[in-house]
Amino acid sequence: MPVADSSRETARVVETPEAPSRPARSRRQARLERASSPIGRLLRYGGLFIGALVGWSFGGMLAARPELVAVSQLFLAAVLAGLGFLTTPYIVFDLVDAVVQRLRRLTLEALLVSLAGAFVGALLGLVLAWPLALLPRPAGQIVPSVVALLTTVIGALVAHSKQSEVLAVVGRKPPASEPVLVLDTSVLIDGRVRDLLRLGFLDGRVLVPEEVLRELHLLAEHDDPSRRARGRRGLELVRRLREELGSRLEVVPAAVPPRNADDAVVARASEGNGKLLTCDQQLADLARVRGIVVLNPNQLAEALRSPIHAGDRLTLRLAGEGREAGQAIGYLEDGTLVIVERARHLIGQDVTVEVTRTLQTAGGRLVFAHLVEQGRTR
Repeated sequence: MPVADSSRETARVVETPEAPSRPARSRRQARLERASSPIGRLLRYGGLFIGALVGWSFGGMLAARPELVAVSQLFLAAVLAGLGFLTTPYIVFDLVDAVVQRLRRLTLEALLVSLAGAFVGALLGLVLAWPLALLPRPAGQIVPSVVALLTTVIGALVAHSKQSEVLAVVGRKPPASEPVLVLDTSVLIDGRVRDLLRLGFLDGRVLVPEEVLRELHLLAEHDDPSRRARGRRGLELVRRLREELGSRLEVVPAAVPPRNADDAVVARASEGNGKLLTCDQQLADLARVRGIVVLNPNQLAEALRSPIHAGDRLTLRLAGEGREAGQAIGYLEDGTLVIVERARHLIGQDVTVEVTRTLQTAGGRLVFAHLVEQGRTR
């Protein structure tokens, strides 16, 4: 008999048609506002000046005929100045965001080891600069600087990749990797993750991608009351987690270009070698295919749930109508959906039912039952 899995529907966030476009517009609007800020205008004029200077310098070098030198210089100076004016704020701000986001994930030990590697690489570049400066011009002027930059970067990368060995040489143990937990929209709406964190069943840093917060915000503004309530419940849970976890909870900035919440949490869990917490079975299957460890509160509750078998008698309140004629539905304390046959006329009342069969689905367990009246099963 086809029955709607309402527990699965409760956990699953249904994206509205406007959801993909509104975050994209918000991201573009934020970038435009930053580019129009005083710092952004300063970067624009700086890019304009540098572009004009570079274009004027290279224009004279690239001209094949002496009478075309001025034309080439003016043309390249104008083109590069325009590009610098239009793109410099976006390039600088995006680069700073990427560097800051990268630094946030570095521990203090990793940062110090990388700086030490960069220092050693810079010293090596200075040693090589003297013989390289003897090369004929213009190679003797350009090559030493390029080599010094490359050796600095390579030194930092090598030291970072060999962090544990470097720390062992100086007599320090490498830091233990802290678990990373990535929360998606459905698990925030579900709410049980707060108790799991508070009671110590889950430990580590908690990451909430900004795309998840935007999806919750869209739900909180939805016209449908049930979706609006779910969105507000999720945002309220994030606020409480921020108060309780403090620095352990981190809101990860949105990616560029914009992406939906599911892609964001999968990418974040994959990049940080973390665990994904979700009540969405389809998202969980996708993450497992990509080798990500998935924790599902529904599966934990199922493992800890007292078994219900055919013939057990339960008392519950009928909360609504079922999909089929005459059916009514109710819920156990743990949220298990109970479908009662020929009980629609008793909606809103507490009744005693006898379990006839149970059905395990990806989103939880369904229980089918009949009414019990005067010691007999109807």
